[in-house]
Parts: sequence; C-alpha cells; structure tokens
Amino acid sequence: MKIKSKIVFVLVLISIALLNSGCIGEGLTADQIAEKMQEKQANIEDISATVHMTISIEGGTQETEYQLYQKNPGKMKNIVLMPEEMAGQTTVSNGEKMWIYDPAANTVTIMEMPEVSDEFEMDYASIIGDLLNETDVSLVGTEDLDGRDTLVLMLVPKEEDNLYGSGMKVWVDDETWTPLKIEMGTENTYQITVEYRNFEVNTGISDDEFEFEVPDGAEVIEVDDFDDILPVSMTLEEAQNLSDNEILTPSYLPDGYELNNVMFSNTSIVANIDESVTLMYSYDDNGIIISESFYNGEIDQKSILMESETVSVNGVEGDFYSMYGGSGMLQWEIDNALLTLSAPLEMDEIIQIAESME
Repeated sequence: MKIKSKIVFVLVLISIALLNSGCIGEGLTADQIAEKMQEKQANIEDISATVHMTISIEGGTQETEYQLYQKNPGKMKNIVLMPEEMAGQTTVSNGEKMWIYDPAANTVTIMEMPEVSDEFEMDYASIIGDLLNETDVSLVGTEDLDGRDTLVLMLVPKEEDNLYGSGMKVWVDDETWTPLKIEMGTENTYQITVEYRNFEVNTGISDDEFEFEVPDGAEVIEVDDFDDILPVSMTLEEAQNLSDNEILTPSYLPDGYELNNVMFSNTSIVANIDESVTLMYSYDDNGIIISESFYNGEIDQKSILMESETVSVNGVEGDFYSMYGGSGMLQWEIDNALLTLSAPLEMDEIIQIAESME
C-alpha cells in the first residue's frame, strides 16, 4: 500500500523491536519480518495526524507543524500550520492529480500524478538487514503516548560515522506499527524530534477531503507532465544556451575542485521562479554545490528555517548557515537570482567563492 512506503523506516524498527521482545518469536528471517509488516499495514485504510517537528541546531531552534491526511489508494493532503509565514500552504492529491497551493503568492500548481513502477517498491528485507548491521536495537519499555500504547525503542549506532547521530529513540504504535514520536541527534550539535499528535486510523476519511477547489483570483499553473518539473543533467554550455539568464560561475575554487555536473530546469512549482540551475563541483569525496534560482518577481527565502549569521558578499547582505559536520551554506541575491552555496569549508572561504561569482 502507498501509506507504508512513507513510514517504512519506522516499520523496520518496529519489526526488530517485536523480534527482540519475543512478540513474534525469535529466529525470523528478514523476509519473514517484512511479511509481518505488510500484514499489519494491510489493515490501514486511512490515517490522520498533526505532525510536529522540532530541529535544534547550534544557534537556535525551529518548529514546523502540518496536518496530515492519507487514504488508500494514493490519496494525501498536507496543510502547513506553522511557522506563521508558511501557514496555509497546502498539497493535495486524489491519486491521479495533485494541487499545490501557496496562499502568500496566491498560486495553485496543478499536475497529473505519474504512475509508479513496481521496480520502485521498497525492499523491506534489505532495509531490515542494513539496519541490523548498523545499530544495536533494544526494547526499553512501553509507554502511553497521547492515549495510544507504544513500544519504546533505542537504536545505538555501531559506527561513529552514521545517519543516526549518537542514537535514536522511537515510540511505536502497538496497533499499527506506525511511529508516533522519534528523537535523534548528537549532544551539543543538533537534535531532531518528530511527533505524530492526534493520531487516528481508519476513521473513514471522505474522498472529498482529497479534492481541491481553486480559490477565487488565484493564478493557476498547469504542469502537463510531472517529468517537466525535474531538472535535466547537461553541460554548462548547453544550460547557458537554453537559459534566458546569465548563469554565474565562480572564478575562484579551492585547489582540486572541478565541475562534474550541471542540472537545469525551466519549469518550477515554486511561485515566480522561471529557471533554476545547479552546479556541482567535486574533489575526492567532498563537494561544492551552487544553486541559482531566477525569479520573475519577488524573491522568496522563507523555506530556510534555521538561524543564520548576516554576512557581506560584495557589499550585498547574505545569510550564512552553520551546518552539521562543519559544513556551511550561504544564500544571497544577485539581480533577479537567489544563489545558494553549500560546501564543507570555513565561512571565509565560502564567501570568497561567492564573491568570485560576479
């Protein structure tokens, strides 16, 4: 079912917890556990929840919240509740068509949903095997969470270099094998908490919930083919020939870095963006990524919710974000373009690269 593909990661955690606690017996193979997961999920027809996420990084804490509805087959609806500047942004799909509404720009993007090939189905057994190899998983207890019985799991990574920080704690709904809360992070660096509040299953959500009526006066943007919004890989020369704007490139790069890919798109679901291009430079296992979005109206930087430091790029104010692992991200404007530069470098060198792009 479509719902399970969105929560497969935590379903894996649940299956391991049940295995460790003896609820489904010991000695089951990954294939048998995957089969158990699918049996449990087959009973879910619809779900609704308020999803609350808190991200704490050096420099500040940001919270986001949205209302979530999902129903088989393939229906979904998300409404942003916070932060205030993004409230009301709505994404709706009835399984065949998708609407994306931006109330600030008063635009509605409408596109046909692509068919998903069977080859994109999740390989649950492989995911379970990988997780077992990467973490030590233990069932630490049970807890009532928002009126629902949960299993509480702890995952401790076996290696320092991992995706889970110093560890992950998960509260798993005993009835549906769905996550109700996840905590992960690294002490003194970052912490992420995701909570599924007011979680309900099989309440008979109407199909009408997954239809969208375009508000009066809203601009409608039709996308005929989903593939049209995906960026295409090409050479820098090909991208510049297609672009109606001057694609900017740095005249300074640290030693060893070379351009290895360019992604270009002249269709966007984001209001006021005519074109976007991404330049990817690499050296050994490190990469510098420069994204340029060309606007035909007001430039919107609302999507980045982290705290930033104001810096100067050739006399223009920019926002510098300190990222996990010593990387940095810089965002600034040149004429009608919003540029974003991400790299595993110190702030001074990132600014030096940016200032060479005039």
